[in-house]
Amino acid sequence: MPAMLQPHIEHGNAAGQQPTLRLLSWNGLLAMGDGLAVRTGWAGQDRSVSWLLWARPSAVPSARRMTAVRLSAWGLCEHTGNADLLVGALVADALRHATARVRLSLWFEDDLLRCEIEDDRPTLAFTASRHKATDHGDHGHNPLLARLACCWGVAGKVVWFELVTGDRACQHA
Repeated sequence: MPAMLQPHIEHGNAAGQQPTLRLLSWNGLLAMGDGLAVRTGWAGQDRSVSWLLWARPSAVPSARRMTAVRLSAWGLCEHTGNADLLVGALVADALRHATARVRLSLWFEDDLLRCEIEDDRPTLAFTASRHKATDHGDHGHNPLLARLACCWGVAGKVVWFELVTGDRACQHA
């Protein structure tokens, strides 16, 4: 069996403790396979990528890992921190509403990194009640978006943000 598909066995530390078996999730396998594809040169040259993640808690660390690997492959290591925070928060938010899957897409073009997160729920991403302004003025959305992203928005069931990666001036709304 290929090493990537073998279960991970952790041996007990204390005397008499039984080893535990920990299987990788589908999302974990997807992230591992994507990282391998980038390291071997099979992927990473394209400036756009999209993944379909199962709506499970493992989607958040897998999405963060895949984003970091792609940004590194694209030479955008200095933007990994902000992208990591934003992707993790938005995928976690999408998991609260998704029924089966969440799509994460990244594009890098003209000194601009764009990320889109889409869930598979049958209704729109943000209802009118969620658009009401809160005490902090974040309009019901994650406050990280306003602080870290150059621009962001909601289009149907897609929440997106952009990060400026070059000398282009950032125009915050």
